[in-house]
Amino acid sequence: MMEFKGTIALMLESHFDPTEPDACTGFFPYNGYKIEFISNLRGHPSADFRGNDGLQVITVTKDIRDVDLAQYRGLILVGAYAMDMLRYEVHVTEKSEPDATTFLRKAMATPNLIVGTICHSLWLFTPAPDLLKGRHVTCGHNSMFDVRNAGGILVYDKHHNTLVDTHVDGNLVTGRHPYVMAAFMNVFLDELEKRT
Repeated sequence: MMEFKGTIALMLESHFDPTEPDACTGFFPYNGYKIEFISNLRGHPSADFRGNDGLQVITVTKDIRDVDLAQYRGLILVGAYAMDMLRYEVHVTEKSEPDATTFLRKAMATPNLIVGTICHSLWLFTPAPDLLKGRHVTCGHNSMFDVRNAGGILVYDKHHNTLVDTHVDGNLVTGRHPYVMAAFMNVFLDELEKRT
């Protein structure tokens, strides 16, 4: 039986890329880490979120307001349009910050917590550019301009005229695209194991 090493939270909302949670729920438990889905449930006890394929549904019962980040080893923001959905707020003011971004702010400041993003999911950082400013990252090519405008420093693979597949900057692990999910998960695992 695999030794239990800790819990990784996967944060998602509707229009998530289903290949990412599918990959994580296979890979990380095999390597000793429990996966728990979390989201902004907006006052409800649970919510069903549908993937961008229109088929996969994931039910989440853990609200970000009830998460004790000290109890987790990692947090992965699931890509596609899920993090854009989490930026949505019904009521806004000039100084508003989405609740999910405020949660992310706490996560980034939690000692020994590894935060991972795939493809579009750096979008959740953009309402708080202080979290991204000066960070070396990779992301999906269609969100790279948003990331750059929020202060992120994009890391290029000059031999292939693309952004690098994965990159680590402190406690932040970024992945370019779901196609590099295997590489991303291995890098994320390496970072977890370094902090064991």
